[in-house]
Amino acid sequence: MIVLGAALLFLPKFTLMSVTRLVAALLIAKGLIAGITLFTSLQNHDKTSVTFEFLIDLGIGFLILLNPGGTISFFVIIMAIWALLGGLLMAFSFNNLRRLGVTSWGLFLNSIVALSFGLVLIIEPLRGGLALATIIGAFALVYGVINFLTNATGNYH
Repeated sequence: MIVLGAALLFLPKFTLMSVTRLVAALLIAKGLIAGITLFTSLQNHDKTSVTFEFLIDLGIGFLILLNPGGTISFFVIIMAIWALLGGLLMAFSFNNLRRLGVTSWGLFLNSIVALSFGLVLIIEPLRGGLALATIIGAFALVYGVINFLTNATGNYH
């Protein structure tokens, strides 16, 4: 966790591209194993699911390998949509609670933050991906160091 956190924190672009390429390689390997299973299976049962697994794993693996930046952008956009939908739901909840006489300013501020975060990610997906990698890297580094120190001292409370 410490190594991944440091890599994401100090080399976010390189780390994201490396992890994306690793995922592509794993999908291609999984597809090849499904293909070997498909062509060497002695059983005469329906092989539709293994055929789909073979084709989809190889197809997605090669797509990711050919365009890792696009893959990163795609996942960032999915995260942006999630943040926008979450922000809208929080805004509607705030409005409904306000009508009932309950004022939750934390909910209102959270909706503003989520909507802003989602908009920034939609507008600049690659930069947003690098920012997310940096944030996740900082978290992973701190989490890894704390976990290491806790386990090194033997304090398991």
